Amino acid sequence: MIYLSIYFFDLTLTQTAMKFLKVSFIFLLSFCISFFSLTAKAFAASEDFQIVNNMIINYTTGEDFVKVENEYTRSVENSKYYFPATSEKIFHIPDIQGENEEKITAERDFKIKSLTVTDEYGKSVKYSIEKKNSGEGIYVTVPNYKETTSRSPYKLIVTYNTHDYIKRIGDFISIIGTSLPKDTQFSVTDKGNNTITAYNYNLSIVTDENIPTLSKAYPEFTTETKNRKTYYNFTQTSRLESSPFLEFGTSVVYRFEMSYVTPKTDNIIPEKYSSIIRALSANIYEISLPREFGETNQRVYFENVSPSPIDIYKDEEGNVIALFEVPANKESAINITGYITLEQNSFKDITSPTNTSLSEYLKKVDESSLTKNYLKSTKYWESNDSFIVEKATELSKDITTLKDLISADYKYVNDTLDYDDSKANSDNERIGAVAALKGGGSVCMEYADSMIAILRAQGVPARAALGYANLSTEKKENQIRHQWVQIWIPDYGWYSIDPTFESSNQKVGQQIDRILWETFNSDTLSNIRVFSADNVNDMTTEGFSLSIYGVADKIDTNSLNAYGDLVPNKDYSNGLPENNGFSIPNWFNTFLKATVLGRALVITIPALLTLAVLIVVIQSITLLVKRLKNRTKKI
Repeated sequence: MIYLSIYFFDLTLTQTAMKFLKVSFIFLLSFCISFFSLTAKAFAASEDFQIVNNMIINYTTGEDFVKVENEYTRSVENSKYYFPATSEKIFHIPDIQGENEEKITAERDFKIKSLTVTDEYGKSVKYSIEKKNSGEGIYVTVPNYKETTSRSPYKLIVTYNTHDYIKRIGDFISIIGTSLPKDTQFSVTDKGNNTITAYNYNLSIVTDENIPTLSKAYPEFTTETKNRKTYYNFTQTSRLESSPFLEFGTSVVYRFEMSYVTPKTDNIIPEKYSSIIRALSANIYEISLPREFGETNQRVYFENVSPSPIDIYKDEEGNVIALFEVPANKESAINITGYITLEQNSFKDITSPTNTSLSEYLKKVDESSLTKNYLKSTKYWESNDSFIVEKATELSKDITTLKDLISADYKYVNDTLDYDDSKANSDNERIGAVAALKGGGSVCMEYADSMIAILRAQGVPARAALGYANLSTEKKENQIRHQWVQIWIPDYGWYSIDPTFESSNQKVGQQIDRILWETFNSDTLSNIRVFSADNVNDMTTEGFSLSIYGVADKIDTNSLNAYGDLVPNKDYSNGLPENNGFSIPNWFNTFLKATVLGRALVITIPALLTLAVLIVVIQSITLLVKRLKNRTKKI
């Protein structure tokens, strides 16, 4: 009995416990379901659909093209919706801008030949191609091959090879990605069904381990290494109106070929006379040669200069000026060929000299007597104009570093001016900073003029720099000059700033891709001058042409000429003379050969000398005859 009672009690207790556990389990399960349901709702994606457009630019060292991968992924984040297997997706493959139809057609064929369209598993997908007008690109249409649900995203990968995004100049390798329009939307709400679609546009540039050292890069990026390759990743926000750019390599060689066809200006003196006495009909030209520059360690070497210059000197800006004497009574030419080398630091070694206190910087400027000429107001740099002064003061308010001041000015100039392509292709009349900032048509000249005026109004010494940018290995006739800005920084020298086109990337210092030819501290933007005794009312640069292009070959600098070698009759072994343009010998030579009075003297002096000689001869003969007669009489 005792054992049965105990068993019954245990059995009753077990049944009660099981019932309690069952009720507890149901409650706990209901709580978990409710909790996770609420949590899922709390952390659910805010969008119903997500569209990801990833662009990957792959480069293999040694190639002259890149492989582009456009990954398109469409996913459904809200299980209430799906995309049916209808409609189509269209991809645009752009043409490179600024090229002729022949080159665009050839590049299209190159792209199409390598074109593939696959799904996420690498299986080929059918597509069609439509070629638009030259410059409008190619459109690749892909029918939707499957239904898209929350469990089954839709993915397409379009790949092709192209030369459009890469530029090689010697050891320099530049890879350029695409920008996004300013009005790009990253989230769109469909008001019809109240659904939200999120868009992502990321870009990666992928290089192998054999590529030269990275030297230039913008905008901001992150890197990662996978399978011995480096991925440079750019976010979609950094791409707004900004093309990702990477440049590899720290040195480059450019070849330049310059020619100036000098016109006939003298229609009086025959060539047969000037061939005997050259001074009877001569013009003297002053032409700036490419200069050397410390910021990029720019060095210049000459292969051929014809005719040899009569002198070379440096002006107050450090520009190199050569004087050439050419015939005035016939068309002639000045031909110059040579090489320019540039060097730049690796990207990780770049430091900014602008990371300095603005107040300390302005104090040093005020203490220096060398900067006064770079703070003056001029016709086109109206730094004293009330409009410029007001804007300069506004931009410098609460600014504490020189870097921030440059950034504020840079952004203002870019946000205010609109580049005028029609002006670039016309006579390009210079309008000055005030007119440009008030809405006038602008090209690089106005961008530079505007920033110089503002900087000078803020007490920053600034000058104009002219040279050539966006160079390639292609030889182009009549290279177009480019203008940018340089500011003076103590213990550094002249620091380059190019405000044209970019606002967020801010091309400064070694980040600027250019060759410096000459600089100016006032409104004049040319060092070409002609001195002539003829009535030359309008001496233009119509006969001037210049080509600059990158070369892969190494050059033997020992076999080339430096500046001083071009005038071997002068001892310039210790460097060129400075401000020697109006030295007494040069002044006298110019006066004698290239002024009306001088040419008159050149013509009349030989005649007078001849006449004097004739008079002396006649007098001598007369005296001799008289003596002979006297002797005859005595005999």
